[in-house]
Amino acid sequence: MKKTFSILLVLTFSIAALAQNDSLDVKKKELEVANAEMAAAKAKIDGLNLEIKALTPAKIWAKGGFAGVTFNSLGLSNWVAGGVSSNSIAAFGNIFRNYKKDKIEWVNNLDVAYGFIQNEGSDIRKNDDRIDLLSKAGYGITPKLNYSALLNFKSQFAPGFDYSDETIADADRVEISNFLAPATILASTGFEYKLNDFLSIYLSPATGKFTIVNDDSIAVSRTYIPGDKDEQGNFYYDQNFRPEFGAFFNATLKKDLGKRISIKSTLDLFNNLTDANKDNRLNTDIDWITDVNMKLTKFLDAKIFTNVKYDHNQILATEAALGKGPKTQFQRLFGLGFMYKF
Repeated sequence: MKKTFSILLVLTFSIAALAQNDSLDVKKKELEVANAEMAAAKAKIDGLNLEIKALTPAKIWAKGGFAGVTFNSLGLSNWVAGGVSSNSIAAFGNIFRNYKKDKIEWVNNLDVAYGFIQNEGSDIRKNDDRIDLLSKAGYGITPKLNYSALLNFKSQFAPGFDYSDETIADADRVEISNFLAPATILASTGFEYKLNDFLSIYLSPATGKFTIVNDDSIAVSRTYIPGDKDEQGNFYYDQNFRPEFGAFFNATLKKDLGKRISIKSTLDLFNNLTDANKDNRLNTDIDWITDVNMKLTKFLDAKIFTNVKYDHNQILATEAALGKGPKTQFQRLFGLGFMYKF
């Protein structure tokens, strides 16, 4: 009886083991089928993606921009340390339209700004006024190197006045700038090298720079086109128009620093290699602009803007009368306000 029970027990375990092996083989086969189906599905998905990509029209234009307003207000009452209450407002905007297809690239960018400030006891004064239009076309030589042609126009919208002498009433101040007085046009051909997605440099050995002062009352002061004279006492340059030819360098940084902060910085260097006044050929014009925009909340933005300039040929008439030379020009703006991207 015991022997029979042992035999039955052994048979039971053997049958159970065989059943488990059969189940394992079944699961393995099911897994093989599932893997095969998944591979086939993936191959179909990849094929469909390729077909969709081939049928989708290539995006050759990229467009966008932003517009915003910033405000500043300072109020002082019986302030022992001194100071003046003031309010200011500035509007700014940017529009870009960029084309890229195969080896051809065309970049178009317009930056504008206009602002006012009113100090307590003074009239409203302009404190910001910019028009900066850039168009650059390029043909790819390598993935990072382009042969490029560039055109840049800079001016301002409205009249500007010299406020350096506070003893003069605003109504009696002399106009020192206006639309096209001055304006600069830069035209060049050269090479652009893209170090990465956000930093590029442009170098041109053949650049024309043209300064226009389309207002005789402003031009006569020789603020923007110098009144240098040769040994015979003749002016080197016409007071309304000055062409220059030389070398140009540009570095552009444009990057998003996270989701809330963006920065754009451009450095322009120009040297007039053919200046009629040979003493000026060693002087380099500098124009460095940095623009930082920060999204603080859903409705509140902050903006920091700086512009550093040096032009050996630009001297305020009041400074020139005192025998002083050119100085480094600096503009800064910090404001809180609203900005809309499109």
